Amino acid sequence: MKYRKITEKLIAVLLVSWSMVAPKGLAQSAGAAPDTLRQTLPQLEQQFLERNFQLLAQRYQISAAEANVIQAGLRYNPNVQFQTNFFNPQTGKFFQYGQNSAADVANSQFNKGGMTIQVQQLLMLAGKRSKLVAVAESNRALANLAFRDVLRTLRFQLHATYANLFYDLQALELLQQEQSRQQQLIESYRIAQRTGGVAPYEVTRLEAALRDLKASIADYRTQIADEQATLRVLLRQVGNQFILPTEVPVVTPPLPPISVAIDSALHNRPDAGIAQEQTTYAQRSLSLEKARRTPDLLVGFTFDKYGNAFNNFTGLYTAMDLPIRNRNQGAIKAAELSVKSAQAGLDNQQTIVQSDVLNAYDKLSTYYDQFNTLPADYINRLQNISVEATRSYNARTIGLLDYLDKIRTYQQAQLNLINLRNNLFQSQQLLNFTTATRFF
Repeated sequence: MKYRKITEKLIAVLLVSWSMVAPKGLAQSAGAAPDTLRQTLPQLEQQFLERNFQLLAQRYQISAAEANVIQAGLRYNPNVQFQTNFFNPQTGKFFQYGQNSAADVANSQFNKGGMTIQVQQLLMLAGKRSKLVAVAESNRALANLAFRDVLRTLRFQLHATYANLFYDLQALELLQQEQSRQQQLIESYRIAQRTGGVAPYEVTRLEAALRDLKASIADYRTQIADEQATLRVLLRQVGNQFILPTEVPVVTPPLPPISVAIDSALHNRPDAGIAQEQTTYAQRSLSLEKARRTPDLLVGFTFDKYGNAFNNFTGLYTAMDLPIRNRNQGAIKAAELSVKSAQAGLDNQQTIVQSDVLNAYDKLSTYYDQFNTLPADYINRLQNISVEATRSYNARTIGLLDYLDKIRTYQQAQLNLINLRNNLFQSQQLLNFTTATRFF
C-alpha cells in the first residue's frame, strides 16, 4: 500500500508538469533547421512569378504568337526571273554577250546578248491578308488566355500548398507534444508496474495508443515532405532549404452575392475566355476559307531582247486560276462545323463555370457558418481542458483513464480547430480561383 501511494504521487506530479508544458508548445512554431527559410505568402508569390518554369514557357508561347501576327501581315515577295543563252549551236560558243554587228542584225542573226527578264507579284484578293492577320490575332489572344489560366492554376496551387504546410506543421507540433506526454506517462507507469501500483494491461494499452500516435505523426511528416516538394517545383527552389510559412491570416469578410460571383467568373475566368476566343477563331477561319474561293492574281512585267515579235520587247501579263471545280467547298464546310463545335464548347464551358462557382460558394458558406458559430470564449475554454483535467485527477474526482480521455478530447478539438481554419482559408481561395477574382 505504501508503494502504491508513492506511485500515485509520482504520476500526479508528472501529469501536472505535462499539462503546464503542453500549452506553451502549441504557441511555438515548428522547430526550424539551420537552413530553414521563413517566408510570407506575398514573398513566395513574388518568387513564383519570377522563377516558375511553366510561366516562363507560356510567356515564350505568347511571344511566338505575336511573331505569327507579324508574319501574317507580310505581303508576298516579288519574283524575278532572268533567262539568257547558255550555248549557241550556230557558233558553238557558251554565254555569248556583247553587241551584234549591223550585218547580223540586218540578217536577223542575233548571236550575242539575248536575254529575258521577268518580274512578277502575287496579289491576294478578297481581303485574305487581313483575314490571316485576324486568325493570327485570335491565336495570340488564345496564348495570352492560356498564360492567364496557367498563372491562375499555379497561384491557387501555391496558396493551397502554403496553407496546408502551415496548418500541417501546427498539427504535427501538437501531436509531437502529445507523444512526449505519453512517452513520459508510459515510463512512469512502468515504474509503477514494478511496484505493483499499475496493472500490466494498462501499460500495454498506453503503448498501443503511442504507436497510433506515431503513425499519425508519420502521416503528417510525409504530407509536409510532399508540400515542400511542391513548393520547390513552383518556386524553382535550389538547395535543400526548408520553407517555413510564417502566417495564414484568418479573415471572414462578408461573402459577395452569388450573382456577382458568377458574373465575375464568366467575365474574368481565362478558360471561359478561351472558349469564347475559340468561337471567334472558328468564325474568322470560316471567313478566311470563304475568301479563299477567290483565286489570287498574278501580275508581271517582262523584257525580252531579241527573242520576241520585235527586239527589246516589253510586256505586262496577268494570271489567275479559274475557280471552276475547286471552290474550297470542303474547307468551308469543315470551318462551318468548327464554328458549331466551338459554340457548343462555349455553352458547355459557361455551364461548368457556373457549377464551379456554386460549388465553391456552398463550401465557403458551410465553413463560414461553422467558424462564425464558434463561441467567443471557445478557444480559451479549450485551452483549459488539460489544466482542469489535471486538477480533477489530483483531487481524485476522476480516474486516470478518464483523465487520459479528456486529454485526447483536448488534442482532437485542437486538431479540429486547425482543420477548420485551414478549410476556411482553402475554401476562400477556391472561390477566388473559380471566379478568377480576389474577393479574399
